[in-house]
Amino acid sequence: MVSSAWLLVLLNCLDGIATYVGISLLIITEANPLLAELDPFYILMIKLYLSTFLAVHILHSPKQLFGRGFKYLLSFANVCYLLVFASHVFWIGLSIVY
Repeated sequence: MVSSAWLLVLLNCLDGIATYVGISLLIITEANPLLAELDPFYILMIKLYLSTFLAVHILHSPKQLFGRGFKYLLSFANVCYLLVFASHVFWIGLSIVY
């Protein structure tokens, strides 16, 4: 369970880095309407801050606080982040090749 939470931290960091690279190279745009108007650097900082916040929460929370509902939510979030990260890699890779 805790490893799934750490996977989410890692995926969120990778998403932030990929978003920063993609937006900076004018390859992709931010799809989140709350972040779309921000500078790519600020988007990266927000995503890294949220990852750090989640990591601190994982370290300081007893394992029994992670109930079944949280387990399913965490799994869903990991799948979503994997798909988002895969799309970043695809579009950035495609633009580099062509």
